[in-house]
Amino acid sequence: KLVGSDPSSDLAVLQISGQNLPVASLGDSSKLAPGDWTIAVGNALALPGGPTVTTGVVSALGRTTAEPGNGNQPGPVLFGLIQTDAPINPGNSGGALKDINGNVIGINTLVAGEAEPGVQAQNIGFAIAINTAKSIAGQLVANGKVEHAYLGVSYIPLTPTIAQQLGTTEKEGMVVGAVAPGSPAA
Repeated sequence: KLVGSDPSSDLAVLQISGQNLPVASLGDSSKLAPGDWTIAVGNALALPGGPTVTTGVVSALGRTTAEPGNGNQPGPVLFGLIQTDAPINPGNSGGALKDINGNVIGINTLVAGEAEPGVQAQNIGFAIAINTAKSIAGQLVANGKVEHAYLGVSYIPLTPTIAQQLGTTEKEGMVVGAVAPGSPAA
């Protein structure tokens, strides 16, 4: 039974009825460091024969990336991700990213497609950190929804060209394009 879902974080909570169900041990993703071993579990390419397992390391922490969208709609932007070089393939999404002790430290969510147009990315997979997932799951169980922080602005990075157009000597920052009426920023 679906308890709640949050498309903005690519997570959902399901209630499964039954007895003697196996339970995965949850780890603490705040204790991870680049170079820590990872184990990605999933069902790559939905091939017959059951689950697949790959290994790698934590490549980086705190990554931000956008999921692919549907048609004209952009996908959600995910924050605080674990980057791993453990192969994550279609069908692994939703599977566990485990540490060397078998504790779940993340939920596999996507793999980088292209580093830039025409250049295929290699061994760059992302998982939602388990500490983030626990927080989102707690809100879904308690409220059936998640409250996300919202500033209410649209912005673009300040580039040298834009700085020149605006007549500013600033070299870093963001340019606010619009403020949503009634938003916290307003």
